[in-house]
Amino acid sequence: MNVTKDIINDLIPLYAANECSADTRALVEEYLRQHPDEAAALRRVNDLTIPRTTAAPSAGLDELGSLRKARRLIRRRSWVLGFAIFFSLVPFSVLHTGGHTYWLFLESPKSVLIYGALALASWFAYFNLRNSSQGL
Repeated sequence: MNVTKDIINDLIPLYAANECSADTRALVEEYLRQHPDEAAALRRVNDLTIPRTTAAPSAGLDELGSLRKARRLIRRRSWVLGFAIFFSLVPFSVLHTGGHTYWLFLESPKSVLIYGALALASWFAYFNLRNSSQGL
């Protein structure tokens, strides 16, 4: 089998990280013995030191706490949206029994007003929660 430079270039990262098998290591070392100019280039690359920068943790940054807060806010907002939709649609509910159709808004206008007030309060709470979460 003819081992080309491209094959060795593919294997060099594994060789350098010492994550290849003994046979692969022997193949790369044999190729580098036969091609000293490429071995010198590999040594120069390995001798380079890469400056490592570590980001200093921000003071007071609590990622897990922020995640929990965001989850709680999204869960609360979802529930409030569900209530808003439910209370908005209840006044339009119907009951069909015994060949007669009963409309809630015709049969019980007081309960429609109560459901309407609950719907408005739920929509107000939903939009308030949505606007407060824009800064997250």
